[in-house]
Amino acid sequence: MNCFPFMIPVEGKRCLLVGGGRVAARKVEKLLPFGVEIVLCARQVCPELTALGVDAQEKEYSADLLEGICFAVAATDDPALNARVAADCRQKGIPVNSVDDKDNCDFYFPALIHQGPVTIGITTGGVSPALAGALREYLESVLPENLEELTQKAGVLRGTMPSKEYAKQVKQWLKQSVAEKEKG
Repeated sequence: MNCFPFMIPVEGKRCLLVGGGRVAARKVEKLLPFGVEIVLCARQVCPELTALGVDAQEKEYSADLLEGICFAVAATDDPALNARVAADCRQKGIPVNSVDDKDNCDFYFPALIHQGPVTIGITTGGVSPALAGALREYLESVLPENLEELTQKAGVLRGTMPSKEYAKQVKQWLKQSVAEKEKG
């Protein structure tokens, strides 16, 4: 499936996450740095989720939980429940991600690199999450450690010179930072 990598502001948006296990915890870990308001519905919550400080509604899923939700994630170990969550979301026009069921996904979680204002998302359209993860690890190994600082510096410079000169300067800073990392 061809996917376009939309970057959508999600700060303050409500996400219903159905499931309380380790997979749900990994999804929450990805969403929290972006300021998403997590509404968690699970029969039981694993220690990893509890440690993240997300308020959980320890109850059965019902479609009324979708009220006011912008997007949803079905991350239970019950494929039938995940499919029901996906069907309810689609009926209400709510984008949904159903873990390990790409046919019931309206969006995928990319392998993420997130450093300050820089976010890089890598996806294979659900074909091979392992490859996306390997690509993320590789890119993390070559990206400069001062990426956040470099971004701030480039942001200050933006608009102070012609765009071609600006782009050339930013590329030079990036190459220099990568070279410094390679030296070691």
